[in-house]
Amino acid sequence: MRRMNCPACFVLTAALAAMLVSCKRSEVAPVPPDDLTEEKTSPVASVAPEPVPRCRSEGARLPLLGEDVIVGEAAIVNGSLLVGVIRRDGAKRVASIVVTDAGLTSPRYVDVGVALGDDPPPVPYAAGGRAFIVYFARKFGESTRELRVARLDLRPGTQSTHALETIAIVPQQADESLAFDVAWGPAIGGATPSALVAWDEDAPRAPGRLFASRGLIKVQFAPFAKAGAKAKVVSPEDSDAELPRLLPRRDGYWLAWLANRPEVDDAGAPSAVSEGPGESRAYRWVEIVALDAKGDPASNVRRVSSEKGRALAFDLATPASGKSEIVVLVQDEAASAEGGGARITRYVLDGDRVESGDIVDSGVGAALAELVPAVDGVTRWLSWVDTRDRARIVPLGPALAPAAPATFEPSLDEARPLIFAAPNATIVVANQRIQNSDSDVALAPRTELARILCH
Repeated sequence: MRRMNCPACFVLTAALAAMLVSCKRSEVAPVPPDDLTEEKTSPVASVAPEPVPRCRSEGARLPLLGEDVIVGEAAIVNGSLLVGVIRRDGAKRVASIVVTDAGLTSPRYVDVGVALGDDPPPVPYAAGGRAFIVYFARKFGESTRELRVARLDLRPGTQSTHALETIAIVPQQADESLAFDVAWGPAIGGATPSALVAWDEDAPRAPGRLFASRGLIKVQFAPFAKAGAKAKVVSPEDSDAELPRLLPRRDGYWLAWLANRPEVDDAGAPSAVSEGPGESRAYRWVEIVALDAKGDPASNVRRVSSEKGRALAFDLATPASGKSEIVVLVQDEAASAEGGGARITRYVLDGDRVESGDIVDSGVGAALAELVPAVDGVTRWLSWVDTRDRARIVPLGPALAPAAPATFEPSLDEARPLIFAAPNATIVVANQRIQNSDSDVALAPRTELARILCH
């Protein structure tokens, strides 16, 4: 995500195209549906391939400890690089934070607990000049789980058992979804910054609904403003909502999610065509609402993308212009032609005005595209994998529109960009390398972080 004339930047990427399938977010009656399918479409630069890649291997590598390593999200705090991972250590699976420097030397592992089931890696955050970790904690067989927010001590020599200080616990029901997002408020007077946490849960089945159950979005502050504060449901009752995303805004937050509605046949029954085992084919689109500083809805819920779309994933960003606009990037599998792959569309919301245009009009593969976060908040890249499993990137300008044509990037194949840290001209990528062996015994691939030079 980048301006056309920005300096080359430091990117973190994490392994395996398979891991791109994420992993690393009232008075809310929806706005009367002004048909967004007839929105004014702003011109967006075409994405034609360039013959010369932007990135090449820089050389530094950091093999990650453990087996069956899953790499999650990353953050940079006071020069330290933090990466969330889940790894197998002997007979148990462990959730850890890898702490190292930008040169990938002297790594330290902070274990946060045992990983159960499909628990995602812990997520590191930088807030108020401090490091924080958000992760799941639960006991096998229990019907609830906890989402814990902890402060991480980055001082060298700090033992893993003493590096974490839990500052909040958010109880959740143990349903199938593990989606959550966190937006951090300002740290006032050296105090711990507050964090607004959003997640989805299954609501009880309502009589007469087509859904076996519907999803709802909850939010809660951590640390809590007062003892006994309860989570708030902020999605409307007629929305089947999941996968929340948060973004700070002036005087509050933006909260968006994916809304679902099953396809129905002429008789009004759910479509017989399924998305997967036991799932009916469904329409999916993005909805968004403004929240005030207390986490209460401050606007009506708006539909962003078409309600006849099939959104797979989305991300929120604020343009570098400093305007009140918000940009929503949506990956939609509703291709213009059969077998044409998904597309990535950019929506700009400014007051009541919505403009849209395709950044990539077709050819995006099944893996989820990445709007790569940047430490400076300005330099941006959009990364995706095409239908032939080739990695591609495109730099985005201050308004998050393409600033140059996209390129094919062989050095990023099988990897996922995590984070940019300007002005370093490096990308760190985690991938799996086949280990060499002098015997006939096959060795498992080794997951590692590696630096990649991009321009």
